[in-house]
Amino acid sequence: MSLKNVLKVTVGAAALALVMSGPGMAQEKEFALVFKVLNNAFSPPIKAGCEAAAAKLGDVKCTYVGPTEYDEAKQVQLAQDMVTRGVAGLGVSAGNPKAMARIMKMAQEKGIPVVTFDTDVLPEDAGLRSTYIGTDNYEFGQALAQKVLESGKKGGTVCIQSGAPASENLKARVQGIRDTLAGVTKDKGVESLTGQNGWTEPAGCPVYNNDDITLAAQQVRDVMTKNPKLDAFVAVGGWAQYAPQAYKQAMEPLKARLDSKDLVVVFGDNFGPQLPLLAEGLSQFNIGQRPYDMGYETIMALDKLTKGEKVEPFIKTGTEVCTPADALTTCGKVAN
Repeated sequence: MSLKNVLKVTVGAAALALVMSGPGMAQEKEFALVFKVLNNAFSPPIKAGCEAAAAKLGDVKCTYVGPTEYDEAKQVQLAQDMVTRGVAGLGVSAGNPKAMARIMKMAQEKGIPVVTFDTDVLPEDAGLRSTYIGTDNYEFGQALAQKVLESGKKGGTVCIQSGAPASENLKARVQGIRDTLAGVTKDKGVESLTGQNGWTEPAGCPVYNNDDITLAAQQVRDVMTKNPKLDAFVAVGGWAQYAPQAYKQAMEPLKARLDSKDLVVVFGDNFGPQLPLLAEGLSQFNIGQRPYDMGYETIMALDKLTKGEKVEPFIKTGTEVCTPADALTTCGKVAN
């Protein structure tokens, strides 16, 4: 090749590189969402929403990570890895709020915008994130308890099932249940039900499963065995119903009590494995959230923040009440 042609090729390649890196070719931004546990029915819709938002924006990559099994230390490490990697934005669902706040502070110091979704940090650490995206968890607990009251119960014994004791979103739901059954306002919240408004939590309740589905189903069986006259069972998430066969074995012997509403059972979430159980009347109500919207709105919020735009301090994603009548028709179609 002649010197003249070599120069032409060199100049042409340089010009192409300049065009490719110019203002018309925006560099892809990587936004990382760090969830509490991937082995959970709540996780796939969040990922789907994350990826859909990234595809819509076009210049964004969704990186969705979390521990396979519930592991607070592992989740914190994964979040730290994303910060070290230098992602353009970070969304976290804080399994351990205090530990995660440390990582969020690291991100803030590096100029990485941070939002929380599904599970927020403690109020004193709210300044480390630009917004919380998800359910109003206290209101969610209120809604669960309200269904118990609407079933005609005017008092009795109630056992609450939750996931991780340190999870702020779940603590808020438990508080909403207790306050609603006790008939008090949020500012006068009760630590446990010991007879307020006729409601009592039996010994051993609430029960915590740490997102372990097998344990959650076993807890249902144990609670019902130890408390044969239990008036209400309220789960702030769907864990036990994600093991449908084990759940059915625990609840089918109690079908007559469920049918007569002598025993009222209300579950959080309305995912696929839960809906046939609801249709069979093995719970009277399931209240679902909108995890897809959480993933979607997290990406959209991070994109705005990287562009210097403002976001609302709380982006509420809403809930949906399902009953046996609509369990296999309209239930869950909006939430998931």
